[in-house]
Amino acid sequence: MSTSKPPLLKGEGQAGSRGEVNTLLTMKEFLVIIPVYNEKSTVYDVALRTIAACLDFADILFVDDGSSDGTNVVLDSIQKEHPYIFVHHKKNAGYGSSLIFGFEFGAKKNYPYLITMDCDEQHQPKDLERFANYNRKIDVVSGSRYAPKSKSIGIVPPEDRVEINRRITTGINKKYGWYITDAFCGFKRYTTSSLKNYKFTENGYAFPMEFWAYAKKNNLSLAEIAVDKIYITDDRSFGEDLDKKRKRYKYYLEAWRSAERNLNF
Repeated sequence: MSTSKPPLLKGEGQAGSRGEVNTLLTMKEFLVIIPVYNEKSTVYDVALRTIAACLDFADILFVDDGSSDGTNVVLDSIQKEHPYIFVHHKKNAGYGSSLIFGFEFGAKKNYPYLITMDCDEQHQPKDLERFANYNRKIDVVSGSRYAPKSKSIGIVPPEDRVEINRRITTGINKKYGWYITDAFCGFKRYTTSSLKNYKFTENGYAFPMEFWAYAKKNNLSLAEIAVDKIYITDDRSFGEDLDKKRKRYKYYLEAWRSAERNLNF
């Protein structure tokens, strides 16, 4: 009989081993979920800024998607310095899989609200309090980099990303009767109760397509708040094939159609 223990999140037992998470914390109302993949150059600064911005009202979970650049080592060092944060290491499975893990973890731990943000410095931790304080009766509060009050910081965004976002956002609005302005912003707040009864399956970058279909099918209430449009570099990759604009756009459309079929639209 095996004597191995199931994977822990750091602090739910001992610290330091891969696949763990930590529960030295007093549970708060909010869980901030930060997917991480090969973010060695940014994760330490993002972690410290996030801790400073939300420690009074939120717990923090970093989900490392099998980083190969030493990000895992940096995360473990952060957790040793700040044992009240959660760190989970997993095999590489995609951006969506990290969000799904975070949703399931938040539901299991009974957090009423979840906030997702990226670790590439495109999202500012100082905005976390705005998300937390926005009307808490709304199921989904989504950040928008294209709202009238959004500011542009850094370099000009890659043209292909702007165009695909615009086309997908327009298509969603036309089909669902919405007025959102940014379909792909990962800075969001969710009520955990609105996510509990569905098993998301889109593990990759097309996760937003499945999420929007789910939101429409379940009549979730939505709101947008302006966040700054921040691009520090234009050399980030979606993966060899998805770096091609046409293939990435097709991938998003196929994921959207698949999600609607699975949700019985």
